[in-house]
Amino acid sequence: MTIEEASEHFGISLDKLRLYEDQGLFDCHKGVNGHIEYTDDLMDYIGIIDVLTNAGAEAETLRSFMHGLMQSSITKEEKLRYLRAQRQKLLESIHLKQKSLDQLDYIIFDINKTSDSAR
Repeated sequence: MTIEEASEHFGISLDKLRLYEDQGLFDCHKGVNGHIEYTDDLMDYIGIIDVLTNAGAEAETLRSFMHGLMQSSITKEEKLRYLRAQRQKLLESIHLKQKSLDQLDYIIFDINKTSDSAR
């Protein structure tokens, strides 16, 4: 499958696929034409990369994790430890954003209350 076909089939933009490749986040096999062969297995790994990237994983630790995952050189416990750490970081980020949203809502409420009492 070409990069264009993979992008369309799996719903990951060409830019993201190229970025992941440039960052060395997955091992790839190039065909005789020199282009990466996007197999279903590779796309499964790219799906994991996409989830972890969207969750805020740092490129260096993600690269290490993915290479270990693709080469089956990390244990189940190591996989779970990394994924749980990424989950915790994402949860902390969500909580910080929720706090900011609550504060913004309060400011809006306060302005509305002040405007209503001035009438």
